[in-house]
Amino acid sequence: MSTGKLEMAEECMKHAMDLSGLLLLYSSLGDAEGISKLASLAKEQGKNNVAFLCLFMLGKLEDCLQLLVESNRIPEAALMARSYLPSKVPEIVAIWRKDLHKVNPKAAESLADPEEYSNLFDDWQVALSVESKVAETSGVYPPAEDYVNHVDKSRLTLVEAFRNMQIEEDESLENGDFDHEVTEQNGEQNAEEHNGEEGSQEEAVVVDADSTDGAVLVNGNEAEEQWVLTPRHQDA
Repeated sequence: MSTGKLEMAEECMKHAMDLSGLLLLYSSLGDAEGISKLASLAKEQGKNNVAFLCLFMLGKLEDCLQLLVESNRIPEAALMARSYLPSKVPEIVAIWRKDLHKVNPKAAESLADPEEYSNLFDDWQVALSVESKVAETSGVYPPAEDYVNHVDKSRLTLVEAFRNMQIEEDESLENGDFDHEVTEQNGEQNAEEHNGEEGSQEEAVVVDADSTDGAVLVNGNEAEEQWVLTPRHQDA
């Protein structure tokens, strides 16, 4: 490997059954196919730690969960399900209860199932939504050369990112409603001003046709009437 003869190094590690070395090589090269084959080989050889890492890097979370159950690492399976596959938690809890009941029935009964006590699991519905969203991109492996495009991305967890996305959507909807209300208010205000201007123009000058002294009533308001005298027409 130090001389760059990676293919020869790979063959040597295969013959020597150096599974950890192969894991290092394939993960460094971003070789998804090699990692997949190594997962099967490691499982056959009983090297569950290597098999688990291979499956985890490939995003095969359900296979990871199944491997933990088959290895009788049920508490670890429950913790993994809570973190990555919340929809599987009830199933794993049932297995855990059954297994733990053999040793400590009281402890087995104390295990909480989110389907029964969802209030004990923070952000439970958010976690389920995140799981379904992430499943859409499962099995998609970006090339290793794209690493530089992802290295500076936020360190937020998926739950935090999803929660922030919901908050932004709610704020956007609220702002949209506010803008709509402001537009309506402005429209009503403009309409009132327009009607007021028309009324003012109509009432600005009202001539009293019955008046015999030639007076003109200004503003059309009798309470505040102002009289402007105009010259009388002299009889010829």
